[in-house]
Amino acid sequence: MITISHIFYTQHALLPLHLRAWAAHPADAARYTLIDDASPTAAPSWFRHPNLSIYRVAQDIPWNIAGARNLAFHTASTEWVLCADIDHIVSAEALQKISRLDLEDPNRVYLFKRREQNGYVGVDAVINILMNRERFFEMGGYDEDYSGHYGREETFFLQCLRRHRIQQVMCEDIFLDWHPRLGRTPWLSRDISVNAALFDRKMDQLRRGEYRNGPVLRFEWEKLDA
Repeated sequence: MITISHIFYTQHALLPLHLRAWAAHPADAARYTLIDDASPTAAPSWFRHPNLSIYRVAQDIPWNIAGARNLAFHTASTEWVLCADIDHIVSAEALQKISRLDLEDPNRVYLFKRREQNGYVGVDAVINILMNRERFFEMGGYDEDYSGHYGREETFFLQCLRRHRIQQVMCEDIFLDWHPRLGRTPWLSRDISVNAALFDRKMDQLRRGEYRNGPVLRFEWEKLDA
């Protein structure tokens, strides 16, 4: 069994798609967590599932992707965690193939391609990962210095995986179904300049062997009734 964890920020239109997908999953194949990253409007009361836990970040920190992903791993109840953006759906077919992966080696992280509704398959290796929970925190998790501004936290995380000699395995035949139009947040600033400069500084530290991640979960959060 794995935990499938999605990061949510106001994308209510995607929630029925997840319930539909989960209904087709075997009952003992996965647990689910929804990390509500301080959405102005919380997930509705009808969004419920027997294997679902919902956690809500109390402070609306802009682009708190690193913090939300750290919370996803922190709250997971299984040894392995599939952390994915809310606009990526894990179908029954994908979960069946994931269940056949080698999950004995904690020094592997699995990456997935994504499939659009028109059938086009693309690659965005930094968004959706399946990783051993204990190993995730041993290597430091996501760097929350990136929270507050847009971009680069996931790219830097992959660089840290390489530094810790964690093998990145691209699953060529496992696709997560991508619904980008339903997941858009066009009102949020995507000015990357602050985090681009931060990325350069931290990469320099990483190359010199001087990088150390700071504390994680630098915000208040709570578990909601599900």
